[in-house]
Amino acid sequence: MKIVYVRSYFSSFKTLYDYLEEAFRRAGHEVYPFDYRAYGIPAKIRKYHKFLDDFGTYKINKDFTKLVESVKPDMLFMLHGFTIHLSTLKSLKDRYKMLTVNWLCDYPRDYEVACRYASLFDYFFVSGTDALKRFRLAGHKNVNLLLFACEPKYHMPVELSDEERKEYASEICFIGSMYPGRLRMLEKISDFDIAIWGPRWNDIPLGSPLRALVRGGSLDVDEWVKAYAATKIVLNNISSFAPYVDNMMNTRIFEIFACRKFQLIDTRDDVLMHFTSGSELVCYSSIEELRRLFIYYLGHMDEAMEIANNGYNKVLQFHTYDHRVKEIMDVISK
Repeated sequence: MKIVYVRSYFSSFKTLYDYLEEAFRRAGHEVYPFDYRAYGIPAKIRKYHKFLDDFGTYKINKDFTKLVESVKPDMLFMLHGFTIHLSTLKSLKDRYKMLTVNWLCDYPRDYEVACRYASLFDYFFVSGTDALKRFRLAGHKNVNLLLFACEPKYHMPVELSDEERKEYASEICFIGSMYPGRLRMLEKISDFDIAIWGPRWNDIPLGSPLRALVRGGSLDVDEWVKAYAATKIVLNNISSFAPYVDNMMNTRIFEIFACRKFQLIDTRDDVLMHFTSGSELVCYSSIEELRRLFIYYLGHMDEAMEIANNGYNKVLQFHTYDHRVKEIMDVISK
């Protein structure tokens, strides 16, 4: 199948955009990627000049139309991609009769615009049950659940040199962006040996106890798998950008599993729908419970490793991006 794949190259690091593209290719599909953020004009300039912003969007739509006209794809697969105008999509869909698919993987961001686009797609995927319910209540019957996954080519247990183990060693590791909720949560457990990496942690207040725990900024995949390999416990905190607690899982849960590491994660319904707390991971519901779990599992690492192995085996059996591509094609074939 020929697939025009609308994605973003916003990061120099490997992301799910890359993992999914590679999985499509492994499944035997011809993939023609298109960057829906390819403005050519930096955002810091465009935001002050509407004409330049409009021109950038016009150019994106023009270049996208040229690609579709050249490839004549069997399928258009988009991850978000809402700089492509509705009129552009409708015109190309009518002309080439291609299947149209979208994966809104970063809900609730872009929900309002996605709701306007959803009916134009033959199949619309979301990554959590909250999003699924919300779209269906809005009248969209073409919406299906598609979870995040891991990519074993990159997410895996790794052997460390003595130098690497010394560099990354910690009892507890947290990797993720700095958000106010995470800042408050981590400050309450800052008396533990926690190594923190991720964007914006250098921006925290000077008096924060976390300053002594921050090891660095963003890590590429080949670095953070080493950080996980050198720790005893991986702390996974799912941020919510909705005005309520969003139950969607994050990408990290699957990636931690694939590194065969024991993870503590905040309790979410979607997590418990697919994984068993105490058997494949362990969920916490309060800071007090999290502190108790740190103390318990740091003293019972054999039990923690058994849990990690169970999670590792399950994620490789059911939750890779190869599985997700197959699920997409199964939904379409039905």
